[in-house]
This record gives sequence, structure tokens and C-alpha cells, in this order.
Amino acid sequence: MTERLVDQDARDAIRGELDATLVVEAAAGTGKTTELVARILGLLTSGKGTLASTVAVTFTEKAAGEMKLRLRTEIEKARAVAVEVVRERLDRAISELEAAHIGTIHAFCAELLRERPVDARVDPLFMAADEGTQERLFDEAFERFFQRELQEPSEGVRRMLRKRYRDRESGGPRNLLRRAGLQLVDQRDFDHPWRRDPFDRTGELDAIVARLRELAKMWDAAFDKTAWFTQNLLDIKRFVYELDRRELVENGVRDYDGLEEELRTLSRVRTWRYSGGSKNFAKGIAKQTVIDERDATRADLERVLERPDADLAACLHASLRPLVGEYDAVKKKLGKLDFLDLLLETRAMLVSNAKARAELQARFTHVLVDEFQDTDPLQAEILLLLCSDDPMEQHAARARVVPGKLFVVGEQKQSIYRFRRADVMLYESVKRQRFAEGARLLH
Repeated sequence: MTERLVDQDARDAIRGELDATLVVEAAAGTGKTTELVARILGLLTSGKGTLASTVAVTFTEKAAGEMKLRLRTEIEKARAVAVEVVRERLDRAISELEAAHIGTIHAFCAELLRERPVDARVDPLFMAADEGTQERLFDEAFERFFQRELQEPSEGVRRMLRKRYRDRESGGPRNLLRRAGLQLVDQRDFDHPWRRDPFDRTGELDAIVARLRELAKMWDAAFDKTAWFTQNLLDIKRFVYELDRRELVENGVRDYDGLEEELRTLSRVRTWRYSGGSKNFAKGIAKQTVIDERDATRADLERVLERPDADLAACLHASLRPLVGEYDAVKKKLGKLDFLDLLLETRAMLVSNAKARAELQARFTHVLVDEFQDTDPLQAEILLLLCSDDPMEQHAARARVVPGKLFVVGEQKQSIYRFRRADVMLYESVKRQRFAEGARLLH
């Protein structure tokens, strides 16, 4: 006799409870995709769904091809022993298999946009840009943006280009600016400006320089100017001396962008850890007293340097926004949509066009999602809108899913997008009972 699996009840529910919305969590290698295929077969044999009205979302095109092969195999097996009515349903499924909506979410969105370019307000002849094409288009946009910035740099770009990087793999400030721009382009759906807290950068930099200047004077008073500890004071003294000389040449004008990086370089010198030397540092001054002041100054220096980094991030976000516009202009001129565009334009169509939303909801009776842990919130919004039981509801966060229409499988621990978890949105939907009665979470 075959031993019953410990999770057999869950497997039976996946294959038999076709009118229930199910969210399946299972570890790698437990057969999640196999059960998803089995559920599709159950929809076909029961007559509750057809391949033409079913959407199966996978993470890669390779996975989609493998799913089609599995599904064909299971359909052929079922046809061999099916009664006449069921066999007719499976014959229809075989004829629809090659045109079935089994693929990545991006491929599915591209198909919808091509079918409804007027509703979506996109170029009817648009071409989807792959990652290589996207990067080439971005490089063209970045070069235009960068040349303009060199003529009159914005604050964020100016400060970024003055930074020094010891990591050889960074490629220098220009390359890091490019990488920051590419990240912003990839996350342009989050277009809300970043908060920039009030910060007196010049005042705090002036204050720490004044404190370093006082500490540097201690070197002149030291008994033993060759002791390990005094080498740190000598480094500070040299920093102050070189700063004064530069500002003398520049008629007293302080370059705060340069000063910030000079201070950062000073904060990394190894002599900050030195403490060797005699107990009597100078006349009437114990070495420990000077060490305590030195350590407090270093802590203050590190605190002061943390604030500009946070400030620069928000400042740079604003400075790079025109780059996003430049990138969009390049794509539009060539009739290209990148992967994020496919999602953004599809969501926009579903949100703004009630007629298109209702027609697509009626057309697709079942939506199944594999590897859901790798689905981002934007994709989850599209899926929830397609599965909503109310055609007039245009907000994914308020959508209630038609019972049995949505089925997802995944495992949170395998997620490659931990910072943008779509499953949180879906699992919270279950907890708040936004799904219709009968929704269940299976493990």
C-alpha cells in the first residue's frame, strides 16, 4: 500500500476545491508547480475553465515552456481515460495550448497592451525592450543628462562628483552616478520625492574643523612628539595646516564639497587607534585627558559625516529626476517600452479605464501564479484588479477576489525581492478577509 503524504489534504484541496481562493506556501522541491498544473487540469476537466480564459503566470520564459510541456503531458494522460464530455473539453484544451496565456507577467501585459493600444494610450507598434536594449537606451539618456550637468551641475550631482572612492571596482564618481540613475529608472514607479530634513551642512563642517584645530594644538605641547599617540595629533595638525594653505590661496573661500571628502579621508587614518606613550603628555596634562578629547572628537567627526550622506541621498534623488524624463523621451522616440513600462501601462489601463477593466475581468476566469514570492507589488496590483469581483473597483488595495479565481504558490524564504514583497499585500488581503468567503492559506 502507498503511504499517505502528510500534506495530502492540502494537495487534495488544490485539485478539488476549485471555487476557493488558495494561497499555497511550500518549500522548494515539494511539487508546487506540479500541483499548479494539476489545478489547471482540474479546471479543464470539470468545465469550470478553459485554457483561453485561464492565465498562468511564471517567473521566466523557460519556466513557462516547461509548464506547457507538463500541462500537455497531463492533458494527454487524462484524455486517454476520459469519458466523452471530458474528452471534448480536453481536445479543446489541446487546440488552445499553444496560444494559452502561460508566461511571464511582462509577456502577458505586453499582449494586453497590443490588443488595446487605444485604451492603454500606447504606440500600437511598440516594441518591448529587453535588458540589453534598456541599458543602451539608458546610456544614451545618461550621456545627454551628464553633459548638461557638467555645464551647470545641480547640488546633488556636484557633491557626488567630488566624492572619493577607494574601491577600484566602483569605477569612480561618474560610474556611481550612472548606477544611481539606473536604479532610479528601475524604481520610477515610486515617484514620491524623498524627505530632506533641514541640515546646516556648512555650520556643522565649520564646527568640526574648529574642534580639530583645537585638538591639533595639543601636538605642540607634547613632551614626546615621536610617541605613537602624538602621531595621530600630527595627522590632524597636517590636515588643518593644508586646509589653511588652500583657503589662503582661494582668498579665504571654503570649498565645502572638498572639505567633506577631506574630512572623510582624515576619519579613515589608522592613527586614530594609537594610544601609546608616557602617562604625562605635557606639563599639567595627563595623556588620558587628551585621549578622551581625541576620541570624543572622532565620534563627533563620524556623526557629522553621517548627516551629509543622508542629505546627499535625498538631494541626489531630486537631481536625477530629469534623467528619468530623458530616458522616457529616448524610449518614446524609438517606440520602446521596457519591462517596467509594460507593468505601469497595464496598471494605468486597468485603473483608469472601467470598460477595459470589466471586459478583461470577464474574459479571464482564472489566474494562477507560480513563484509568487518573486512578484513585486506592482504586479500584485495588476493581478488583484483582474480578479476583483467588482468591475467598478479601481483600487487594488480594496479589491475583493472572486472565489476560486486566484491561485498562487510560493515560498517566502526563496524570495529574491525581500525589499519589495508582493506576498505581504496578498497575505494581508487574506488576513483582512478582503477575499471572498472561502479563501484559505495552505502550507
